[in-house]
Amino acid sequence: MRILFVLDSGFDTYGPSLHLYKALLEDLLKAGHTIHLIESVSTRKDPVIPETLENHPNFSYELIPIAIVKKSHFALRYLAGVQYCFRTIPSLKKCKGKFDVVHVQSCPWAQFAVTFAKKYVGAPTVFNVQDMFPGSSIAAGVMPRKWMQKIFYAIQKIGYKKADMISVISEDMKARVVAQGVPPEKVHVIVNWYDDSFVKEIPWEENKFVKKYNMSKDKFYVQYAGTMGFVFDYKMVLTVAENLKKYKDIVFQMIGFGSQYDQFIAEAKGRGLDNIVFYPLEPQPMVPHVYSACSICFIPLKRDIIGNSVPSKAGLLMSCRRVIVNSVDEWSDYYEMFEREDMGLSASNLDSDAVTAAILKLYNDRGLIEHFANNAQPYGKSYYSRTVNTAKYEQLYKKLSLLKKK
Repeated sequence: MRILFVLDSGFDTYGPSLHLYKALLEDLLKAGHTIHLIESVSTRKDPVIPETLENHPNFSYELIPIAIVKKSHFALRYLAGVQYCFRTIPSLKKCKGKFDVVHVQSCPWAQFAVTFAKKYVGAPTVFNVQDMFPGSSIAAGVMPRKWMQKIFYAIQKIGYKKADMISVISEDMKARVVAQGVPPEKVHVIVNWYDDSFVKEIPWEENKFVKKYNMSKDKFYVQYAGTMGFVFDYKMVLTVAENLKKYKDIVFQMIGFGSQYDQFIAEAKGRGLDNIVFYPLEPQPMVPHVYSACSICFIPLKRDIIGNSVPSKAGLLMSCRRVIVNSVDEWSDYYEMFEREDMGLSASNLDSDAVTAAILKLYNDRGLIEHFANNAQPYGKSYYSRTVNTAKYEQLYKKLSLLKKK
């Protein structure tokens, strides 16, 4: 197959899903498909194209400039994204009739990219939804104005209607898309995966993160590693850490950065919570070391985020045999999954006492941690691995390419 990818986030800058696209493109090329990539370029701080892709004979690409705008300047950032979509039009026109399938990356302005791809390329299009904008922004409290919500919901529906297929990253997200009038058969769940070619549990004695920060085996480390943005419920972390302050061997490891990072640190310091320790993000090769350097993992999401966004690191943590305590909406499939598969604990994000109790339950029963870990690792392999999920995309593209032939 000849597959065209249109990405708004370029490989030259940090993007939370770029490692997924790198893996997907590598696996498609390995399977013998031809790939052309249209992507943005802004910082050039990182390689514009990964070496594993650039040197492949069946891979080609075009770079389209996009303005750098801070996330806090939403209107300007959105306009810069729309402008980028318009800049792709000449490139899309050159692709007309040359591709079997088009894949468009999720972003707030992706509806423009989907519309232009359908109009100018003339091939079946899959719209990958990683974050249900504007729903995620509304749930996070950063889009309070009703008139603005109505406008962006209307734009969102255009993208859903134009796309031939929609891929989402959870059953909860699929339910939200279907609730907006999209036929269920048009929506496919393909979760964000971990790379099973290198992600695995790293023994404590060999762990580079453990050695770097001189961590103690006598401590019970509760870890969150990732983006500390608007969906991250740092106030739940503060409350639970305060509840557990008397347990001197319990340490909350907070690894990452994001829009809530500075406020999080300030409030932790203001409340005298020295049981919360902050660390910077590590490069991708350190991922197995980071996730293996804790006793349990903690995923706290704000109310009504689940379904609009998804804690995609679950599979990574499972592959490292790490047990997760979730603070999420109790109605969600994600919440129920951990009880259903007997591989972790979930508590309502409205109940900090229940979240505290879940952490203490594992703290007091290390055998239960081992039991959950033994169940989580094979489930993660079967459901969240790269091997399984890039193959699902290949099958989806084949299904889409048949639409072109009809």
